[in-house]
Amino acid sequence: MAKRTWVLDAAITALAATTATGAGIAAFGQAKEGSPWTPFNAVAHMLFGDKAAGVDGFAPKESLSGLGLHAGALAAWGALYQAAAGKVPFPQSLATGALASALIWAFDYKIVPERLRPGFEKRLGPESVLAVYTLLALSLGLSPLWKQKDDHAA
Repeated sequence: MAKRTWVLDAAITALAATTATGAGIAAFGQAKEGSPWTPFNAVAHMLFGDKAAGVDGFAPKESLSGLGLHAGALAAWGALYQAAAGKVPFPQSLATGALASALIWAFDYKIVPERLRPGFEKRLGPESVLAVYTLLALSLGLSPLWKQKDDHAA
């Protein structure tokens, strides 16, 4: 079996990060706002302005746009992480994942203009933001584990 490519590893990392953080955002949305979709509507503020953050429940335009924006951002971060730290072995990768997540948080909330911030924080509290970035850190930090089987088989 041939070794997996960087593109596949980046895609798997992005999928894991998107799934973990998306599930966290949805769970907090359900618990705090009564709908898993409400925080994704807030993400759609990037396209539709702050009024999107005020939309409750599933709304096709806001909910699907917010989910797509979230997935796109995590795809980019997953690929960047694989390029920069994809060869860091486990368990050292846990520290690398935590550092990467902290840098991504700083980029998202301290560098980019408010219009480009994730947006889910508009409906969820700071404890939810911390939890979501912790899920991101774990998904990035655990990424070597799903590569090991293929790497050893080659």
